[in-house]
Amino acid sequence: MPSDFQQIALWWGPGVLILMVFVYGGLRLARYWIEKTMEVKRQQMDSAFGIARQYVEQFLGTQRSQADALSRLAACVEHRDTHESFEHQEMLIALKALHRDIAALPCRENQLKIDDCRLSIGQQP
Repeated sequence: MPSDFQQIALWWGPGVLILMVFVYGGLRLARYWIEKTMEVKRQQMDSAFGIARQYVEQFLGTQRSQADALSRLAACVEHRDTHESFEHQEMLIALKALHRDIAALPCRENQLKIDDCRLSIGQQP
């Protein structure tokens, strides 16, 4: 039995060692490949989040500048600092008066009543 065992070990021993070296190398290569793949995916996610963050920052900056412009316009109209703001306020007053006058017209009230009657009986106005 010992001679058979020695012969088997002589024939298979170096092959098993070589096989173990290849398996170890293959496992290290697979681990390296998985790590690199995960790193690339992480970089892609960071890039996507960076693009989304930049878009949100630009959107918020635009909203902030629009709010500033509106507040400057409102302050200008309220304080009547310039000739243009006075004209703007006059236009706003004229528009309000025009809407009030249109709402007060008797033909407008009659037309609204006629439209309400038509809608209640199912006809098109």
